[in-house]
Amino acid sequence: MAIDHYEGRYMVSGGADPSIRLWDLETRGSELDYLHTPVASVDKSSHESAHTHAITSISIYPFDPTPSTIFTTSHDNTLKLSTLEPASITPVHTFNLHATPYSHSFSSHPSSTLLIAVGTSERSVRLLDLRSGLSTHALPGHSSSVLSVSWAPHNPHILASASTDNRVILFDVRRAGHNSAISTLDMNDAVGVVAPSSAPASHQSRQPFSRHARAHNGAVTGVRWTSNGDYLVTTGQDARIRVWDASTGANTLAHFGPRVRNSVSSHLAERVPLILPTGVVSAGHETLLWPNYNDQDDRGEIFMFELREGTFIKRLKVPGLISASRQQQRGRSSALSAARINALAWRGNGACGEGLEMFSAHGDGTIRTWVSRVPEGEPDAEEEAELEERKRKRDVLDEIYQGLMAPSVRFT
Repeated sequence: MAIDHYEGRYMVSGGADPSIRLWDLETRGSELDYLHTPVASVDKSSHESAHTHAITSISIYPFDPTPSTIFTTSHDNTLKLSTLEPASITPVHTFNLHATPYSHSFSSHPSSTLLIAVGTSERSVRLLDLRSGLSTHALPGHSSSVLSVSWAPHNPHILASASTDNRVILFDVRRAGHNSAISTLDMNDAVGVVAPSSAPASHQSRQPFSRHARAHNGAVTGVRWTSNGDYLVTTGQDARIRVWDASTGANTLAHFGPRVRNSVSSHLAERVPLILPTGVVSAGHETLLWPNYNDQDDRGEIFMFELREGTFIKRLKVPGLISASRQQQRGRSSALSAARINALAWRGNGACGEGLEMFSAHGDGTIRTWVSRVPEGEPDAEEEAELEERKRKRDVLDEIYQGLMAPSVRFT
């Protein structure tokens, strides 16, 4: 899913069918129980140049006040440019990648290079030139598939990539070949690359780029920048979300707790958090939303965290799915389940009147809307049961402790 940068009125979505649909989000007004219908769509039956396999990523060209162009990648090994008109979506150009594309990124910086970065099943990041319509060159550095790519919001030449080789690499696209890889993230480095005069006495600053540096103990499924470019956020199949200081590459050691899941799957795909800018949810704080994913127990839940410290804020649950998941046998999770959340998107205050509106895309082909004016603090039966169980175990421990501390009885 992708929402336009200006008014936040239009959203585009791509599915496994493999259709692309355009939605006018303002049609809902203030009605909460509302069923959206697409204002335009395209699929392989309606246009000969449409994608023929499942859509893997989608975005909107960021420089038009009214959305006019979208980029899409698919398991048919292509990236397509399509035009948006009031009642139609028309594919107009195709880049043949000859590899499976998992994600793409286009810089919204005012000085954008007009290059589309694509992460594919190849080891290099592909760069496609929007001006010429050609694949210009590749950025080598990874040793296996690249699942996620993201341009720096504050610098049009810096690109971050995440791979199944457990690594995150930062590239400067102005450089050629292997020289383009300028930095790697190392999960064991909490200080980062700093000038000798600024480093602790016991710290010997590492080289910015190292082939041995690992960002996660597992495939890295996502990389995103915060809106001001100060931090990078990565997610890995080691069930970790990590926050990095973008200026030094240091692991900030933010801890998001043991609830986070990002299971290993035979189906490779980009899985990224949704990052809300400072002040959207709470003043002075950036917020991270994570669609929890566990092959063994898909529960249809989204965790909300404060980004810098990893502080847990709340859990959003898809109605009716938590209790149903308890009845499912373990290991029977389905990619076509309503609990499987494949993407998140958000927009600010629209005609509907909410301060925040969020959208979640699900494995059963539905898109659900979440609004921030839903009353806070509603009863959560599962969390209440969990707290009650914790209290019971604590009371048992207290009894054991009191028994150990009580005066002993002697028999003579």
